[in-house]
Amino acid sequence: MRCHSCSRLSLSLICSECRQLYLQPKLNIRKLKSGLEVISFYSYQDIEPFLLTKHHPYGWFIYRILAKETFKILSQLTSKTFVIPVDDYLSSSYSHTAILAKELKKYGYSPLYNSLQAKNRVSYSGKPLSFRLANSRDFEYRGPTSIDTILVDDIITTGTTLQEAYNTLKSFGVNVDFAYVLADVKLKK
Repeated sequence: MRCHSCSRLSLSLICSECRQLYLQPKLNIRKLKSGLEVISFYSYQDIEPFLLTKHHPYGWFIYRILAKETFKILSQLTSKTFVIPVDDYLSSSYSHTAILAKELKKYGYSPLYNSLQAKNRVSYSGKPLSFRLANSRDFEYRGPTSIDTILVDDIITTGTTLQEAYNTLKSFGVNVDFAYVLADVKLKK
C-alpha cells in the first residue's frame, strides 16, 4: 500500500516518516464561554488531509493511527473517569469519535458509547457560525447521571457542538471535566 500523505510504499496508511513529521502532538487549551476547557493536540491545518478521511471507508484506519499517535502523549496519565464520544453515530460503517474513545480506554478511561447522540444530522462542514447556531444538534443523552466524564471529538471549529454537548450533559447532572479534540481550526501552524 501507499502512505496517505507522501504516497511512498508503506506497510501502513501513514508511514513512519510522515508520523514523525506530522503527528507530533502539541497540547493547546481553548476555553469556551461556558468555562469548558478543550484540549487539542494539533492545528487543523497541520493534519487536515488525515482528518478529511473520516468521509471515506478507509478513514477508519487513518483515525486509528491518529488516535494511537495522538494519545501517546497521555502515557504518563491514568484516569479512572468516563469518556463520552460526541455523537458516535455510525457513518460510513464506523464512528471516528468512537475510535478516539476506544484508544483512550488504554489510559484508564471508560467509554460510554452511544450515550450522546444528535437527533439533528445536519452537516456543519464548511458552514458559518450563523448556520450552526440556527441548526443545533439537539443532543439526546442515554447514559448514567451524576458521573465525572470528559468529551472527545475530532475537531473544534466554533465550539458550538462541544458547547451544546456540555450543556446537555450538565442538564443530566453529568460533570464534564474537559474535552479532548484532535485538532483546533483556530490554531495557526
